[in-house]
Amino acid sequence: MRYRTATLAFVAVVVFLCTTERLNPQTQADWDWTNKKFDSVLDALMPMQKDGGLYVSDRANKDLYTSTPEYWFMIGVERTEKQSGSRPYLTAHVRVAQPVSIYDQLMTIHRENPSIQDTVLEKSVGFQSFDLTEMTCPAIKVQIEKLKSLPVQLPDMNLDYIILHPVIHAFYINGTDGDVRLSLTDSRHTLVRWARQTREALDACGRAR
Repeated sequence: MRYRTATLAFVAVVVFLCTTERLNPQTQADWDWTNKKFDSVLDALMPMQKDGGLYVSDRANKDLYTSTPEYWFMIGVERTEKQSGSRPYLTAHVRVAQPVSIYDQLMTIHRENPSIQDTVLEKSVGFQSFDLTEMTCPAIKVQIEKLKSLPVQLPDMNLDYIILHPVIHAFYINGTDGDVRLSLTDSRHTLVRWARQTREALDACGRAR
């Protein structure tokens, strides 16, 4: 799914919200079903890992409040048949739930069709996506270089404060000498700040296409 006009996006939101309003109040069974399916659908549509390549992925979703659309990007060097025999170049892949969050879409899909099969469930979820290369979006290389120079900062082990209902950033970094997986909730963390800057840069490239 590519960028669409504001009119189409507005119509999609109106249709989705109108459909939601026609449904009866949510039940505990609806919540249980959605909670059960959410993680697997999220992993399928916004995967943290892939086969081959050197890359970093970031997936962001807000704790408790499901109205915030989930966002995901993966940037790095891809090892594909298309790049075989040529200098590997940097690419970026971006996805954001649309018109509302994946969680809220799953809830509505289930309540409209409780017997929906898992094989068609993922295809029923809407999201916006676009792909970039360093040739069309030089910011990709800039952000990769910034990532290389970030100081190592482990999650805070102090008990000075508690972050209530944060945006959860899940990261996976696959390098030549190992890989790292971590989840961060502090918006002040250097890696989270880098991810937010990267999202802004990639979104700007996507709008300019």
